Amino acid sequence: MKKLALFLVLALGLSSCVSSKIHKDLQAKYADLQDENTQLRKDKETLSADLTQAQSQLERLRKELTELQKEHTGTEEELAALNKKYQDLNRSYEYLLENNNALLASNLKENKQLVEKLNNLQRELGSKEDSLRTEQNRLEYLSQQLQEREARVYELESLIARKDSTVASVMNRLKDALLNFEGKGLSVENRGGKVYVSLENRLLFPSASWTVEPEGKKALQELAKVLAENPELNVMVEGHTDSDAFNGRTAVKDNWDLSVMRATSIVKILTNNPGVNKANITAAGRSEYVPIASNDSPEGKAKNRRTEIIITPDLSELSALLEETK
Repeated sequence: MKKLALFLVLALGLSSCVSSKIHKDLQAKYADLQDENTQLRKDKETLSADLTQAQSQLERLRKELTELQKEHTGTEEELAALNKKYQDLNRSYEYLLENNNALLASNLKENKQLVEKLNNLQRELGSKEDSLRTEQNRLEYLSQQLQEREARVYELESLIARKDSTVASVMNRLKDALLNFEGKGLSVENRGGKVYVSLENRLLFPSASWTVEPEGKKALQELAKVLAENPELNVMVEGHTDSDAFNGRTAVKDNWDLSVMRATSIVKILTNNPGVNKANITAAGRSEYVPIASNDSPEGKAKNRRTEIIITPDLSELSALLEETK
């Protein structure tokens, strides 16, 4: 059984500041993976329907094969009877040949008819034997096709089951690791097959800063332990701001820069754990353009000032299987 940890998501790049164009590309890839997952489920249903139809056809062919075998047996019996009759007639013919020329002519005609019938029966029997061999070969091929389809369906079902199991395991492990931070601006949830860890800025950053607070650093270190236990996971760290303008006097000049710097600060803390796979983690700035609440109130702005850590599995095994089924 192939190994897999399934999730549908964003293809992840190297740790660095990511532009809006790259983010849109990642969203497109995520949509493609969703479409592929939907197509995969449709393919499963189609394969199941094909399997049912093929099994029905196989049963019908087996019945036809049984009838042909019975007919073949009957033909052989008829052939044996005709052979016996032929032998009897031939003996009669030889007797009559010696005693009566008139009867010889009559029996010769009947004998020729019987020989012709016998030859016809032999040809018919040969044709039916060829037909039986053809049907047997077709049944063997059909059986092989059914086995291959059943194997694909089983593998797809196994991959989906392993994906669900991996999501549940990561969710439970994260909730246990971050239990002490509940009610402090941190939440863990499953959205569409992806694990989201959302941290409000009140836990992470002072106003207009990208330096992580000590309490937030503790939470990130606990999260990094879980990531180190699962180095195959892909991680996207997204920084979000409210709509208030940020006018920096350094290289960090606006909300775009600020969101990227905050995401980068978090990535650096996570990758301080040597078990975290740096190749599978990405920092991204979303600025103010993906709000989860209205920016018309202080409460809404507080919710929008957040960092989301999106955890997904390695999808290479699923991609390889999809290529095989094309």
